[in-house]
Amino acid sequence: MKILQMVQDLVDDASLDVPETSERITELLAARTGRGLADAVEILMETADERTASYASTHLALMPGAHAEKTRVAERLRGAGPLARDAGVLVPWLPGGLLDAFVADSLSEPVRGTPLASVVFEIAAYQPARLRPFADRFEEDGAIRAGLLSGAPDALVDGLVERWRSGEDGTLESIALVRTDHAVRTLISLREELEKIEGEAAWETFATLAGLLPDTLEPAGYRPAFMGLVVDRGESAHVMGGGFPGEVPACGTCRAPAERVLTLAARLLPFGLSADPSFFLLACGCGEPDVPMARIGLDGAVEEVLGGPSAPAAPGRVVPGARALALEPHPNQDGVSMMALGGHSNHHVGGLPRETEHELRYPACAACGTCMRYVTSIDGGFTPFGRMGLRGTVHGFWCDDCRVSVMR
Repeated sequence: MKILQMVQDLVDDASLDVPETSERITELLAARTGRGLADAVEILMETADERTASYASTHLALMPGAHAEKTRVAERLRGAGPLARDAGVLVPWLPGGLLDAFVADSLSEPVRGTPLASVVFEIAAYQPARLRPFADRFEEDGAIRAGLLSGAPDALVDGLVERWRSGEDGTLESIALVRTDHAVRTLISLREELEKIEGEAAWETFATLAGLLPDTLEPAGYRPAFMGLVVDRGESAHVMGGGFPGEVPACGTCRAPAERVLTLAARLLPFGLSADPSFFLLACGCGEPDVPMARIGLDGAVEEVLGGPSAPAAPGRVVPGARALALEPHPNQDGVSMMALGGHSNHHVGGLPRETEHELRYPACAACGTCMRYVTSIDGGFTPFGRMGLRGTVHGFWCDDCRVSVMR
């Protein structure tokens, strides 16, 4: 039986709900040669069914690289009517000419509610400069308008300053989300005025949003930014899940060990880190608000747990098995200025975190008291090996001077 028919049968099975269908299709494709890369391409080149295309494109987006295959599929979807929406998840890998073609398509008709809406949304996140010349075309779409802030020209920042001084709400947040050198310098120049009007806490909020540690004004993250995709152990030196040597942070209530989510190989990153940071997450369900911080030794083991108990490490369920994280350059090095949608397998290393519904606070290092720098985001959602065992997105922070890590 052809793979298209096998997937279609799962899609048509009325006894399965959407999450179950996703699980079954992921299992089916991941068990195939090359974890289903060629099969997903075959399905997307042939299907006329919107649901089948959605599942197959989601699986294809979990595969690292494969630029040629993703481009070929996106070119086919572009001309396939309602199936065009499924090219959205492939945007990070598509060439500029094809993205410009999608933008041109979007200018010929209202975008909201059409199959092109998801593609334009992703272009705004990953390559906003391609949409910026047509900004007035998307004035009614708040999400697209927010996306176009990333890397915006200096003149826009200067105009936002004037609007802030005239009392318009939201303008300082917009300046912060531009995140260019000019935007950051402008925000710093407004600090005294801002603190007089809204207080020190407001300054801290906008500073971190712009990519500054509020206590030192040093960069809040590391450059460059990378996208992360979950692969099998051995395919990348950045380790996820599985066992961990020795002690790890533990739950203050039940003393269950936190699970290792990610260990980054410092030697392979251009960040100049002094050790391989490991990030741990409590998954016991006790409701403890924070995982204790861990001081990482030069050998990669946990030297000390700060602010809580420790316990011998054990394999967990946050990461589906012993895996790794493959990194690829992120197309938007200024930082995505659109609010994050958790649970969509958007893993990142370096750069700056996306804004969420809950205000992100950079934790203070338990050893030295200074704000820790952002290093990584690990998101819920599917992998080729099953679903991640977490909801939403968690962020990893690191104090390189003290070699202390924490995940929030």
